[in-house]
Amino acid sequence: MFLTVISSICLIILGFSGFFGWDRMNVDGTPAEMLMPVFFGGALIICAAFARQHYRHGLYGGLIIALLGVVSAVIRIYQYEGFTSFVMPKTQLIMAMGGICLMQILISWRAVQSDRNDVAPPM
Repeated sequence: MFLTVISSICLIILGFSGFFGWDRMNVDGTPAEMLMPVFFGGALIICAAFARQHYRHGLYGGLIIALLGVVSAVIRIYQYEGFTSFVMPKTQLIMAMGGICLMQILISWRAVQSDRNDVAPPM
């Protein structure tokens, strides 16, 4: 769960840096678009806190939130640039969010597999 907290802190920092650095990026749209990583980071912190009481529920919740973060990043990148180039700062920030969420999926999946191996009977 420590790595989940680190991932969520990275997402929150990424989102706030995009929100407060919006004027320097010189892009169209509203700064609220960059608060999407903050949402996913906050949701991961809630899942990590919930895992202290109900380990499996928090673990699977974090896995689902990270998966939704990756899907959301792919959809946003398609909306912004259509996968043609990745030079816009908005796209780079969303790619970073997708990368952090993808690492969180790998972290959570590994924890899920070790949890299943501890409980499930051998085949």
